[in-house]
Amino acid sequence: MVTYKITYSENNPYKNIRILPRETNLVFKGAKASFITSAMGLIQVVNLLDYENKKYTSLLLNSVGENFAFIETPDDIKKQETNPEYKIETTSEKKTIAGLECSKAIVNDLTNNSKFDIFYYEKIKVYLGNCPYKDFNYLLMEYQDTKHGLPMHLEAVNVDFSPVDTTLLNIQGEYNWVDRKTFINILENLKVPI
Repeated sequence: MVTYKITYSENNPYKNIRILPRETNLVFKGAKASFITSAMGLIQVVNLLDYENKKYTSLLLNSVGENFAFIETPDDIKKQETNPEYKIETTSEKKTIAGLECSKAIVNDLTNNSKFDIFYYEKIKVYLGNCPYKDFNYLLMEYQDTKHGLPMHLEAVNVDFSPVDTTLLNIQGEYNWVDRKTFINILENLKVPI
């Protein structure tokens, strides 16, 4: 499991909301991965990524309300994998993150005409899919991502390679199944963008 610290730019659209998530956890095994993100201990969003079967599911667990879920359509997946469009160039530079020697890569964001650095651990393969990093199958240790209009910077702060609880990679519990648009609308109306 990898725990990431999340930071936000000063110009983010939710800067006045103090309950933005400050960390997320990545659990992975084989071609499956799960990001688990909490806000104030009341709400949890779980993104289940099954790269091999091209099945991507988002779950909203709300301790004070209903639970919701949706499965990405093939069109949604294609949009998320190509917008923005990245070209990634590896370099020989190194940096230690969470005790691991990581390699640097430069991301050329072809959509927004910008560049930024990421760091990855090349000894571990992680298949994310459903995002612009879909073809860069290494364990990302420091990178940028945008979810629901919120640009985030993620940096690994803890890595634990103990055996994985595989129940975290599968749907557990009961959910109201909705489409992507409804799910995002529910998230936005919670005033907790995760």
